Amino acid sequence: MRTPVILVGVDGSAESRAALRWAVEEAPRRGARVEAVLSYHRGPAVVPAVPMGLNPYGEMPHRHPARELHEAVRQVRATVPNAADVAECVVVGDAARQLVEASKHAALLVIGTRGRGAVREFLSQGVAAHCLRHAECPVVVVPPTAGR
Repeated sequence: MRTPVILVGVDGSAESRAALRWAVEEAPRRGARVEAVLSYHRGPAVVPAVPMGLNPYGEMPHRHPARELHEAVRQVRATVPNAADVAECVVVGDAARQLVEASKHAALLVIGTRGRGAVREFLSQGVAAHCLRHAECPVVVVPPTAGR
């Protein structure tokens, strides 16, 4: 029998860390392992030539998504006594689509939300809304107050 997977979308925000903490605390109760997924978009590889050498995309700081994810996982695990290991996965692409695809092998998908107000507004946009509609496993949405 395979160990169930609790999949967590992590983007570095306080809300996603609250979702990760919830998953790390829940995993032992379910006999599950936790997989944290950070999805990002790659910047353009080639910048078109423009007058005076200006970059039309502005300053593009070098991101280190794997390092960002590892730091978020480290911070959360430090707050949970006897926290189990968390598998870390960085993918390129749209976060909502990547999480829905990954939900095919998960027992549970956990995501944080910034809680933009009315439920109707929340359900009409964003990663959480897409995952609620299309994930192939149950979805837990951790509200912003859960991390406080």
